[in-house]
Amino acid sequence: MPELDWQGRHTLNTAAATAVTSALAVSSVTYVSGVDPLWDAGIAAAGALGSVLAGARSGHLPATLTYRAGLWAGAGAWSWWAAADGPPWSWPCLAALAGGAAFGRLTWTAIGRHEVAEKLRRRKAAWDAQEAARQERHDAWGEQWKQRLARIAKLDDCRIVAIQPWAANTGYTVEAELPGGATWGQLKRFEEALGSDLRLPEGCGVEVAGGRRKGTAIIRISTVNVIEQNIPFPADLSPTSIDDPFAIGLHKDGTYAKGSLAFQCGLGIGDTGSGKTNTLNGVNAQLIRTTDGLVWHIDTTGAGLSLPWLTSWAIDGTHKRPVIDWTAPTLDEARAMLTMAIQIIEMRKRRYQQVMRQANDTKLPARPDIPAIIIVVDETADLPRDIKGMIETVMNTGRAVRVRMLVSSLRATTDSIPVPVKKRAKWRWGMFVTDPEELSYLFSGYQKVDPSDAPWPGCGFNAFDTTKPRPFKAFQLSPKAMDRIAAAVSARRPVLDKISSEVPHGRFYPSRWARVLPRLYEGERLHVVTRPYTDVPVVPVPTAAPQGGPAPASGAVPGGPGAGIRPGSPEWNRLFPRRGDTASPAAPDKQPDTPGSPPDGRLRLVVSNTDQPQDPPKPPETPQEPPAPAHDDPAPAQQPEPPKPPERAEPEEPTTPQPTAQDAAMRLVLDAGPKGTGPSRIEADLKAMGYSTHRTTISGWLRLWAAAAEVFQMGSGTQTYYVHRSYVSDRPPSA
Repeated sequence: MPELDWQGRHTLNTAAATAVTSALAVSSVTYVSGVDPLWDAGIAAAGALGSVLAGARSGHLPATLTYRAGLWAGAGAWSWWAAADGPPWSWPCLAALAGGAAFGRLTWTAIGRHEVAEKLRRRKAAWDAQEAARQERHDAWGEQWKQRLARIAKLDDCRIVAIQPWAANTGYTVEAELPGGATWGQLKRFEEALGSDLRLPEGCGVEVAGGRRKGTAIIRISTVNVIEQNIPFPADLSPTSIDDPFAIGLHKDGTYAKGSLAFQCGLGIGDTGSGKTNTLNGVNAQLIRTTDGLVWHIDTTGAGLSLPWLTSWAIDGTHKRPVIDWTAPTLDEARAMLTMAIQIIEMRKRRYQQVMRQANDTKLPARPDIPAIIIVVDETADLPRDIKGMIETVMNTGRAVRVRMLVSSLRATTDSIPVPVKKRAKWRWGMFVTDPEELSYLFSGYQKVDPSDAPWPGCGFNAFDTTKPRPFKAFQLSPKAMDRIAAAVSARRPVLDKISSEVPHGRFYPSRWARVLPRLYEGERLHVVTRPYTDVPVVPVPTAAPQGGPAPASGAVPGGPGAGIRPGSPEWNRLFPRRGDTASPAAPDKQPDTPGSPPDGRLRLVVSNTDQPQDPPKPPETPQEPPAPAHDDPAPAQQPEPPKPPERAEPEEPTTPQPTAQDAAMRLVLDAGPKGTGPSRIEADLKAMGYSTHRTTISGWLRLWAAAAEVFQMGSGTQTYYVHRSYVSDRPPSA
């Protein structure tokens, strides 16, 4: 048996049929039962009242409600007449009922069209009235701003183009056309005066920026203090890409304060208690949402940047993979990380050329199998100069292969943030500081940045892309929120690509957590989920000489030929004799030049590129007095008896080994001292010595030595020069 559809569509035809059958049924019952026909009129009146009330609630026009009441009245009149004057099923009664039904069916459509047209007309009239009222308010508002700009900024004949209230009803934006020759920079000087004239509440202000074309200005007026309130981090944790700009907070107008580390580096500052660490956590949260970006941390002040993101994995075991791929809590770990990053940059440039050709781009596309590497550095003020030099190298060379950096510091001063680091950071944000000069150093060219515009913890100024520094409030992140985010994104974090892991310093990468986690969680029991990362053979990172402290007793430190040798030590003199020396550096007494010795100014012997020091050539055997013991030797060697001169034999000329061009270049870097040297100067010096090595080859050597931390690149661009690692410390080389 088919089921009845009680939700079928009610059309005009079915409505007319329902009305006809209902009226016929009511009148027939009244006629047969002998009830007074006036009851039919009463029933029709009740139906008319209900129809009017229902129509009014639905928003129908009065004309439509009157028409509906008329239909009910007609049906009630027919029922009363049919029940009173004869059977309702007689032909005259049925003919009258059919005529009424046809009239109602035909006029219903016309009444509906009339109602639609009338509603549109009334809506348009209301809109026109509203626009007229808004335009009137706009004109009055615009006239006030025109007079205000003329009175305060002395800019006459300004035209107010538009005034747009903000969606969150926390302020409005004014677009003004300035008189000829005036610029928005002239108006920006009067931001504080305009805010005072408007009598804005504390924490609200006026921001002036350039418009869409020259001669226009955008004036943003905040009337509600948004940045004073705590703004939680958004709940949306959907996957993102490193190429997408991300939000770190809200501006005063409720728009997102954004940043990006896809192709540019970042720089952030903030005094103690300003919310800098919270802002960094917000950046970390956005970075770990990506599916094509690895996050590395350098924080040698206790790893406070990494611990909130690692504890839920390392101790609680809420997820199986760390969301931070590598963290460096020590200087040696930081050197290993940055050295590997420099090597990855060089390796990717060579090995991923086909990938870039397929993408038809000069930059490597970031994807889950070739992720970008973002290195976040906290507290750079106490980092030694060699690590700061490596940071500069990464910032200078890593853009095309997606190795970028975000550097942060407590203060915006030259000793905390070197000028090259600041120049390479296109995205900059600064939290609350006490000295406006620090913001002026951070945002060069915008000296009017006033800390009083962002006086609360968590507030700061953000300058991203081409935007000027604007006040914002950073999203607030609690430890529980960070645990929730880490657990949600852990499974989709990418891994380091195979080519990048094959660099020389890649041997330290697999055991990174086996080295770091026991140090970070000393005395605590690590969760079993960390065993795949900690139950591996530990490869210790190289230990560098203490910066500014005494060198080891032997004078040498592991890390390569001549790495960390104390200038003036016996090892230094043995491995790196100075130019012009004609005797063994172990003996301070110089011997006169002989026909077999190299002329003054030439290299005798330098460190071998095979990490094996070569012995200097022996001086010619001529009768002489035994040399005095060296003063810097720990103990004087036993003096041998003077050799007897040969009776009739002529002295043999010694064979002086000629160093390779690469050895000679290293010797020139050493001789340059802390002032350093560059490829062009080395090329000229080598040519004077008889070498024909080209500058391109020398630049390649310097890059390799810089990647191996043998030399350090200083400066940038045309001001680039290289200094040997032995001079990076505070110990000047001895003469």
